[in-house]
Amino acid sequence: MDFVVALTELQKNCGVDTLKMSDYGIEKSECMTLAQNARATMGGLFACDPVPMTDMECAEIFERSYR
Repeated sequence: MDFVVALTELQKNCGVDTLKMSDYGIEKSECMTLAQNARATMGGLFACDPVPMTDMECAEIFERSYR
């Protein structure tokens, strides 16, 4: 939880804590496409994660983060 607190503080300090995907024209319906693109372009990072993540789980993260 220390990481989350530090990340939240960093976002505030950098002035990016109010950014929204919708401000950049991203629609919530695109979450699966974003998840699949993340895996296709940065698959090596997914391979380093100690817990495997499906495209659906990744898309759910995007959906929960959507503003």
